[in-house]
Amino acid sequence: MLGHVARDLRLLGYDAAYGGASRDAELLGRCRREGRILITRDRELARRAAGVSCVLVAETRAPAQSREVIRSLGLADAPTPLTRCLRCNGRLRPASPEEVRPSLPDHVAATHTHFLACRSCGRVYWEGSHGRGLRARIARLQGSR
Repeated sequence: MLGHVARDLRLLGYDAAYGGASRDAELLGRCRREGRILITRDRELARRAAGVSCVLVAETRAPAQSREVIRSLGLADAPTPLTRCLRCNGRLRPASPEEVRPSLPDHVAATHTHFLACRSCGRVYWEGSHGRGLRARIARLQGSR
């Protein structure tokens, strides 16, 4: 329900797991085991979150939800942005062009030299045409504190 919030937190460099279609009991158990904060719009789930830190999100629009969570958690000093995989939450590491070449479109291999790869899922990142938009999004999210 709040996958875009998890993605925004990852974009900022926070460790943000996402339960997706997990059952409520699974989510609560994972939060307890891993010491995670539950972020939800589900009032009933929040009510049952005994022993789990919880943020009940009131905002209905995606960008406002991320800003609400950042304010609620007091995330004043973001870790280093662009250090987590937006897909799986794994940590990113520098990767050589030779190493990631099999995963790249030809035009990217011919025009880029700086790459990051996810340590968990192997996804490859590079500064593409969307880079300016991501930096602007990071600035907006960091400005929401």
